[in-house]
Amino acid sequence: MGAQFRRIFAWAVRTAAVALAALVLLELTARVVLFGASGLVPERVDSVHGLFETGFTRPSAVPGLGFELAPKVSGWFKLVPFRTNSVGMRDEEVPLHKPDGTYRIAVVGASFALPAGVAIERAFHTLLEERLSREWAPLRVECLNFAVGMYHPRQSLAMLEGRALAYAPDLVIFTATNLSAPLLLVDPAEEARRFAAEGGAGLAALRFRRTHPFLRSYLYRLVRARAWPGEKVPQPDLGLLERAYLGASEAIGGGRAPTPAGSGSGPLALPRVERDPVIDRLARVGRREGLPIVIARLEFDPAPPSAADEALAVRARELGLGWVDTRAAFEGRSPREFWIYELDPHPNANAHGLFAGRIASFLASHAPAVPAVPASE
Repeated sequence: MGAQFRRIFAWAVRTAAVALAALVLLELTARVVLFGASGLVPERVDSVHGLFETGFTRPSAVPGLGFELAPKVSGWFKLVPFRTNSVGMRDEEVPLHKPDGTYRIAVVGASFALPAGVAIERAFHTLLEERLSREWAPLRVECLNFAVGMYHPRQSLAMLEGRALAYAPDLVIFTATNLSAPLLLVDPAEEARRFAAEGGAGLAALRFRRTHPFLRSYLYRLVRARAWPGEKVPQPDLGLLERAYLGASEAIGGGRAPTPAGSGSGPLALPRVERDPVIDRLARVGRREGLPIVIARLEFDPAPPSAADEALAVRARELGLGWVDTRAAFEGRSPREFWIYELDPHPNANAHGLFAGRIASFLASHAPAVPAVPASE
């Protein structure tokens, strides 16, 4: 009896070891499928989470921001190197005083402009800076990056007023995405009430905590995403706050939630426009400062604009704001080609190259946004 038990036990141990080894191999394979060679590097995989879970954010003393990027952080975020300067910008060190012969463009927005999952050297504003510096020479162009992931348009406006204006920009590019564009038109008081009702106020405890996604099963996430291809927004890899944002946006929009670019969503029910929406406040800042402002609708789904986009474009033009929609650059292409990886629909480096091209073309054809280039001495 004892010998038989030992044989059965040994067989069970061997079987469990083989099964465990197979699962580990499948898990590693899934990570390579998703992330390439980076999937085998613990530090890289451990960067695949939401911005609030990186340890790179902190509470902000600037009114209206709530949180901001911490200064002088260095690490990885969504598989790419991530660093901030001494004031918490994902940018090089920038002097407050603008050098002579320099044209400054302040870029504000959320994760598409940060950008999430794209090296800063390949971000649309870096490419735009390089292109305009060539085309507008001898003038030097600086695109200063004030974007922070998960910022609501109200926070982007607060960043513009509370920090970016101090750098004396000559132009502002205010970015909007599928998530944020409808919120430019929303009554802020009603929106705040709805967000709190959806549990937004209770999410503060989740901020600024670093998580370790290396310990997650990406085999499970990959199988789930492929088993339900109709689930076009890859919800398994969205962080808690992103999901809360979608839920709050659904309540604000009075129906179905606006979903990230590439989701294939149809027209969006418009919220009521009352009182003092962000877009009106943004226009007042531009008039007060004598500053041209362009709203860049960063989109890589070539589907027709939603009702919210059409209303926003009309309102922007009524207020004297520039409006550029990048989706025409993606005609005939699948949005999935431009995801940073299969479970995350943030735009990749190729998308950022097309964003830069559309915005540069817009600036070239709209005289108010193009500076007078001084003659060479």
